[in-house]
Amino acid sequence: MAGGRKPEGSGELVHFNARIEGINYDILDELVGYAVRRAQLSIYEDFAVSLGPEEITPQRFSSLVIIGSNPGISQTRLAEVMGIARSGVVSIIDRFEKDGYVERQASDDRRSYNLRLTREGQKQLKKYKKAVKEHDDRISRGLSEEERLQLRLLLRKLGQ
Repeated sequence: MAGGRKPEGSGELVHFNARIEGINYDILDELVGYAVRRAQLSIYEDFAVSLGPEEITPQRFSSLVIIGSNPGISQTRLAEVMGIARSGVVSIIDRFEKDGYVERQASDDRRSYNLRLTREGQKQLKKYKKAVKEHDDRISRGLSEEERLQLRLLLRKLGQ
């Protein structure tokens, strides 16, 4: 997906432009949520360009990081941490298992599994972390280290 994203129902690649000259954004310019969403679209576009060929989305990357940092985490707990439905986690884990990145292990609860990265999953995660770090550095290059820290803290406050 280099260079942009495909709008729904279209085969055409579109570059997201966060600000179009000559458009009156009215109250939207005053809204924190609108500014966050516009920034998110630009960030996701760069992420897709950086990791799209790997078929890794921000959600899949986050899942791998959480599993790698919390060996034995249950699918239910992962769903809670990710803020997604349990069925969504099952779909993600099915794909990771097929790719050889994650293994399910039986738990005390027969309805749930504990998750661990395989050796291949650890290797891939290391590669993905490097690419995501480069992506993050690129999208925040206009900010000082202090501004980056401040932005992360402010966004965490909004997310509480």
